[in-house]
Amino acid sequence: MTMESSKKKGAVVLIVALFAIGSLTLVLAYPTGMEGVRVAVYNGRGAMSSGSTALLNMFRWMHAEANYVNSTEIQQGVLDGYDIIVFPGGSPFDYHTYLGTIGRNAVIDFIAGGGSYFGICGGSVFGTTNYLGLFNGHASGAVNGSETKVIPMIVNTNSTGPDLSNEPSTYEILYWNSGYFYSSNATYMSTVIPIILYTQNNEPAMIAFKFGNGTVFLSHPHPEYEENGVLDGIDQFDYHNDPDSEWNLLLKVSLWLVQASE
Repeated sequence: MTMESSKKKGAVVLIVALFAIGSLTLVLAYPTGMEGVRVAVYNGRGAMSSGSTALLNMFRWMHAEANYVNSTEIQQGVLDGYDIIVFPGGSPFDYHTYLGTIGRNAVIDFIAGGGSYFGICGGSVFGTTNYLGLFNGHASGAVNGSETKVIPMIVNTNSTGPDLSNEPSTYEILYWNSGYFYSSNATYMSTVIPIILYTQNNEPAMIAFKFGNGTVFLSHPHPEYEENGVLDGIDQFDYHNDPDSEWNLLLKVSLWLVQASE
């Protein structure tokens, strides 16, 4: 890992200044705790380019050092220079295929050795039992229909992982055929930290957990898009009216990922 263990384990003082630009675009003017954290955003075969763009811009908004990587670079060991690997929405089958055994093992070893995994939609499914096996369980099918829409979801303000105690009780989040995470192993599931839950069934739409010496965050919905803002760098979903931004919540999740890694 590129970060010193003292930085990962020490207390991080988070001083955030939020300035409104337009309706909901937020700018962080002061240190966030993510300075010096190196983030690899996968933008190779199978990745949805809009998701890769939004996530790259989001991590740069956090003041992290974020760059794109592809499957060949992962196979060649590029993750040795990073702290977090991000897989955006896209095809988990393509991720599996184009990374190959060498690339997949590189990702697994990176997390087990103290790195962090951040997966959205297809990237979250890629972290489940059928693919990388970081999560000892599965992602369900769509919870609330097949269309894209912004729906309310519940924040786990009592999270035992990321400190979400000051977050609102709900967020309006982009749903896109999104499912929840489950496991037949109840003992294992008790070690998994729910981050966001569906109002429909109280099942976890976003989870976080330890894997070896590393940490994992999986989100089936799409909190990375700023439907009412411009900082994500895309306009694909700007026709949706989203009254809030989930980026501050994802900042808290990302800080926990780094701090809880060994």
